Amino acid sequence: MENNKIHISTIPMSKRIIAYLTILVGYFFYCYNFSVIDYVRPFLVEDYGMTMEQTALFYTWQSVGAMIGAFGCAWLAENFGRKKVLIIITLLNGVCTIINMIFPTYLLWALMRLVIGISLGGYYTVAVATMVGLFEPKVRGKVVATASILFPISTIVMANLGGFFGEAGWESILWLGGIPPILAAICMIFFVPDDKKVEGYGLSSSITVSQTETKKGTWGEMFSSKYARFTISCMLLSGLNFMGYQFFSGFITVYLRDVRAFDMATMGILISAASSGQLIGGWLWGASADKFGRKVNAFGFFLSSIMLCLYFVAPQNVIILSVIGFFYGVGLNSASIWGGYFTEMFPLHLRSMGASLFHGGRIISLFAPSMVVAVGNMFSLQVAMWGAPIIFTVAGLLWLTLPETFKKGKFYKGYDPNEQAQA
Repeated sequence: MENNKIHISTIPMSKRIIAYLTILVGYFFYCYNFSVIDYVRPFLVEDYGMTMEQTALFYTWQSVGAMIGAFGCAWLAENFGRKKVLIIITLLNGVCTIINMIFPTYLLWALMRLVIGISLGGYYTVAVATMVGLFEPKVRGKVVATASILFPISTIVMANLGGFFGEAGWESILWLGGIPPILAAICMIFFVPDDKKVEGYGLSSSITVSQTETKKGTWGEMFSSKYARFTISCMLLSGLNFMGYQFFSGFITVYLRDVRAFDMATMGILISAASSGQLIGGWLWGASADKFGRKVNAFGFFLSSIMLCLYFVAPQNVIILSVIGFFYGVGLNSASIWGGYFTEMFPLHLRSMGASLFHGGRIISLFAPSMVVAVGNMFSLQVAMWGAPIIFTVAGLLWLTLPETFKKGKFYKGYDPNEQAQA
């Protein structure tokens, strides 16, 4: 069967950049709505009458949704088109956030966090698979890292909004996650290329368009003997990352407020410091991945582990805590290149499914917040949060066992996803 697609290289760079920026707008609110629960957790307890255990379960519901969205939308995107799926899940993100705010009850919040999780997990999967096809592989680390730094930017925005609105206006932070995704979805209709008509870049810079029917990706192939180890390892690596993040960053507002006894303004400074580290780290690790290879970034997790150990024993000094938090953030965002890295580990027709492994790993971290609360109730919150540096260290070691996919990388040993799998 003839393939009538044109190659993405025939589309002017200016239009590809506009498409990329449009996707980035949606990506910002993917990040914003994913992390907003962690920020408003203490206020859900105080103003909505929820328990800390219930707020911890919001992460569980959201993660279940993210897994469903990641796996389900990967299949839908490969079979019905990435652009269509991207538009629908972006709309879903905005609409459900608005519904969440209109009906502030625990059950409806839990349901909406599940649905929002589906849209968010799906957004990452489809957005990354779309973005990496817009440009040549030599800039892919920077392309994905640029998107990933929107997570710390969204946190910085949140922290500053928190300081601006104060405790009385904390709900405004949630409302701001509703309307923009709807507008972004409308823009995608006009600016994002239709993948059913346009073929993106693969692992090479080749602009040759296949003249045969595009092969459909299946989860059976992802778990075949050829790719199973990489599929499982990517999910485990991602899961450890989410778990480590929840053990520390998921409770940072509670820790700073209840353990360190800081006020809202000081909390904003400290959270912004860590997020600024992630922001700069995203660029640094993205550039590093494009120069030295994807596996070099594993050392970022070791940096974060060291910084967290220092954070817990540091004195009650805002400057010292800000500096430590900054470098924690720098190390943490070494994972910013995973979207591209996970897609490169598999052949072209499995690209969306490779990207979905990022959120697929949430199955491992489903009850991480509940674990923190349970250990915190038995001992103390700080004791529970000490699990974070241990988890990040294990994640860094696991990362080093995966193949290098960048052909000019320092650890490259000839891995080709189209050949027999190798380490």
